[in-house]
Amino acid sequence: MKKTLIPILVLVSSMIALLIALPFFINQYLNRHAERIVSNMITRTNDFAGHEVAFGDIHLDYDYRGTYLKMDSVDIRPGQDLDAENKIRFHLRFDEASFTGFRWIDFLFYNSIQLDSAYIENAVLETRTPDLEEMQASQKPSATGKGKDYRVIGLNHLRVNKVSFENRDGKTDSVRLSLTDLFVFADGFRFSKEDKENPDALFLVESIEGYMAGAQVHINDYLNVVEARDLSFNTRDQRLIVEEISFRNKLRKYAYVNRFEKETNWMELTNARMQLDGMDFHAYFREGRIAADTLLLEGPELDIFRDKRKVEDTSKRPKMIHEILEELPRELHLPTIAFSDIRITYEERPETNATTSGKIFFDRVEGEISGFSSMGATSAQTDTLRVSARGRLMGQGQIDLRADHLINDGKGTFFLKGSIGTMNLPVLNDMIMPATRIALKSGRLNDLAFDIRANDLEGTGQVIAKYEDLEIEILDKNYKRNQNIFRRIGAFLANKLVIPTQNPKKSGELSKGEVYFEREKHKFIFHYWWNLVLSGLKSTVTGQTEQEMREK
Repeated sequence: MKKTLIPILVLVSSMIALLIALPFFINQYLNRHAERIVSNMITRTNDFAGHEVAFGDIHLDYDYRGTYLKMDSVDIRPGQDLDAENKIRFHLRFDEASFTGFRWIDFLFYNSIQLDSAYIENAVLETRTPDLEEMQASQKPSATGKGKDYRVIGLNHLRVNKVSFENRDGKTDSVRLSLTDLFVFADGFRFSKEDKENPDALFLVESIEGYMAGAQVHINDYLNVVEARDLSFNTRDQRLIVEEISFRNKLRKYAYVNRFEKETNWMELTNARMQLDGMDFHAYFREGRIAADTLLLEGPELDIFRDKRKVEDTSKRPKMIHEILEELPRELHLPTIAFSDIRITYEERPETNATTSGKIFFDRVEGEISGFSSMGATSAQTDTLRVSARGRLMGQGQIDLRADHLINDGKGTFFLKGSIGTMNLPVLNDMIMPATRIALKSGRLNDLAFDIRANDLEGTGQVIAKYEDLEIEILDKNYKRNQNIFRRIGAFLANKLVIPTQNPKKSGELSKGEVYFEREKHKFIFHYWWNLVLSGLKSTVTGQTEQEMREK
């Protein structure tokens, strides 16, 4: 019995000693070859094949539950043999990166990365790339034959504490995209080879929340920048908030438009706050679909400038509403879009010799858009996209507008109905005088109502404008109110013989303006809206009928 027990004890002791010693010897090997092992894990993929990796301090610690990896810096650069035309330069550095629970079986036998947790602290990733669209078009799957993407990268818990990213154009050294101070907490993260190959999919995640201090996207040959500040998101609350969104121009108005041979809008959007409630994050991560119950837009200020002395670009074809929905690059479902406290300013330098440009603005604009969806089944059920808005014209006339677009109608049919309340008409001189050399000396709008039906080609309807004490004056060649005898006579004849001083007349007769305008297809929808209403105003003053306007 003793003879049998002793060998068993020796065998058990040896096995225990081996089990205790095995992690020690494995760790000795792993840490002796840590840079080569971890570098191989990175450069074996298609994206990083041909790159060289350098590390600062790196430490591996193996036990039977998995492997722990800790690094304090990584520098990934393209190797000399990398294709120069598609060269991507990476520079990654961080204060700390810790990975726990790495499973060698998944790595060695299933070409997968499985981790229990990952923690990254204060990381900065900088990249320099050629033109992204050209690089993507010329890229062929596994063209080098050197890389092999992982089948799956999975993390039970991901913690990212202050990460920043910047991408620059390799030729011009201009910033394309930058992200600043990103914080992320995610559980159940999974990124598969199928996700990488699917242009609409990002990754799978059970829950995620985070914050980012700022993001910038530079576009239009780096002349414009889209910027977001204080962005937060949370799958638990199904909410995404951006405290400030802006679209900025890096050049001043005339400097920008003079870069182009033909008419081009200078535009800026500032101070906008956006909130998405009821957002389906999983639909976005898995299918690239943006769906939310409500989008709230608060406080944006939109400034637009156009120089009419430039040659008009008639080759442009801005889309109508139904065409925009049909051609969106990804599915959108935003059944309720609410907006408030918007200010819109339009400035136009006319083709005249005026020393200043004309300007018109709308403020305190609020309302909502309903039925905004490009999803097949939902879009088919929702036939009408409705825009309801209220605001003020030039700080006075209260506007009430409703626009209904039949989004499934092939002709692009829509209906405009609304009104403008009481206002003093001379406040419109800022827009009228530079373009016409005429000023409104007096006049008061009591009420204006319009009811219009239109489509892609033309629009008709009715405008009823009630006003009183309308009187004009003619400006001199310098656009000043210098009234000599000839200009006074011209204004007198216009006021007495051409322009009705009031509507309705003293007799009570009310003139109703007929609407007719043919859409100019190279101009935006708002130009079309404005000229439909304007045609009714002209008809009110001149007495022209719809048929006469058609013939003209």
